[in-house]
Parts: sequence; structure tokens; C-alpha cells
Amino acid sequence: MFNFVAKYSQQELFSMKFTDKLKELRESQELTQRQVAAALEIDVALYNRYEKGERQMKRPMVEKVAECYNMSADELVKYWLAGQVYSLLEEEEMASDVIGMVCEDFPEYGYKSRSEQ
Repeated sequence: MFNFVAKYSQQELFSMKFTDKLKELRESQELTQRQVAAALEIDVALYNRYEKGERQMKRPMVEKVAECYNMSADELVKYWLAGQVYSLLEEEEMASDVIGMVCEDFPEYGYKSRSEQ
């Protein structure tokens, strides 16, 4: 539906929060929130809350947004998942410890479990 052309490097894109990504996608196409909401068949006030981070999208809506921008759903879901993690941990002093514990279960990323160290 919309043709998204990235203006940013991969590194810059991966450092964005999901809400920032939503806004970047919309603005890169010079679209209004009203136009995007119409394409998603939702109320513009609801879309506004999504973009501001006042309301969390559900995964099917994230996939629908990706479809509207003719982009990989997986790419946008990554931002969404990162946003979910961020919203859970943003106020936690132990956030880096928690992330480290979770990463231990992902040896494909070079993390070793405590038992392997």
C-alpha cells in the first residue's frame, strides 16, 4: 500500500523504539495519522495513541502496519518486541542483569550459560 524507503542506516534503525519507527514510516511517506488510520481501518485517535506509546499494539496490528508499508512483518515485529521488552524494563535498575540472564538462553548470539563459564 505505502512504499517505504529507508533514510537511515541499519544501525540507526535498530536503535529506534517501536513508536519512533511508526512515526518514521508514516513521515517518510508524507502521510497523516488520519491516512494511516484509514488504511488500517481504525480510529485516528487510536492510531495516535499507538504512535505516542500510550497504547500497545497487538501483534496482528503490527503485521497489518507492515503490510501497509510493503515491508517485512518480521522487521517491524522486531521493533515491536524490543518495545515490549523496553516497556517492561525501562524503570528497572537491574535491567542489564535481566537482559543478560535472558541472553544466556541464546547461545547462537555468543552468550554462554553460567554452567558453561
